[in-house]
Amino acid sequence: MQNIFLTGGTDGIGLSAAKSLLAMKHRLFVTYRNKKKLDAVKHELKTFYDNEKITFLKCDLSEPSEIDETVNAISNSKIKIHCLINNAGTILFKKSFNSMGIEKVFATNHLGPFYLTNSFLEKNLMHSGSRIINVGSSAHQRAVLDFNDLDSSNSRSWYERYSRSKLCNLLFTLRLSKKLENKNISVNCVHPGIVKTNIAQDQKGILQFIVKLVLKYKGISPEEGADTLIYLATNKTVQDLSGRYFANKSETKPSKEALNWDVADRLWQESNEIINRLSS
Repeated sequence: MQNIFLTGGTDGIGLSAAKSLLAMKHRLFVTYRNKKKLDAVKHELKTFYDNEKITFLKCDLSEPSEIDETVNAISNSKIKIHCLINNAGTILFKKSFNSMGIEKVFATNHLGPFYLTNSFLEKNLMHSGSRIINVGSSAHQRAVLDFNDLDSSNSRSWYERYSRSKLCNLLFTLRLSKKLENKNISVNCVHPGIVKTNIAQDQKGILQFIVKLVLKYKGISPEEGADTLIYLATNKTVQDLSGRYFANKSETKPSKEALNWDVADRLWQESNEIINRLSS
């Protein structure tokens, strides 16, 4: 049995992953944002867990203060994590900001996982031989970061904001793999596919209709989307691989920009600066 920390485990890919991992008898720590959704999920998971196998933690990944509370809860439990899965993500068609003025897609999809992961590492909460998995997307392929507008708060395109955040996932994976060299901790990024999830459920209007239509006819099931994630979390054949990008249980090549070490280094530095500024 391993201790697995899963963000965004109450819906879509995360929920499917939680079910599979519980069926494998692992112990889960699952973050949630919406209490009503959590209550429904608890009922749904009754056949998959007992109270000793799963712990739910309220954590909005766009809010650093909630990440701090979550990290402290794990630290106080004296438990070491074998696998950290940064799954939580969002798409917002209308621009929105967190309580500290950071654009919410960037805050949720990149800055939150960046801060959470580094907090786990700094507090020595990861077990020797552990794995970190970042859920990315093929949407990163044409994205290029603008360091004059890193959180894309000036962008008028919802897709640009989202695709840049997904590029950040890959650049973070690349840079973190270098930091973790010789520390017996791996980190990889996964594209789950175009999955039928409720990632845009809070949005309204024609864009939501179009997204739902695309997912209905082109999307795969959350169970299929979770397959590669589960593979990276549990399969022994990938245990020693790090800094890689996977899709359909196979290593695949990301965009040229996602392999740019200069961009990865600068993103790391500026992400740290944002966190330090917010914490001061």
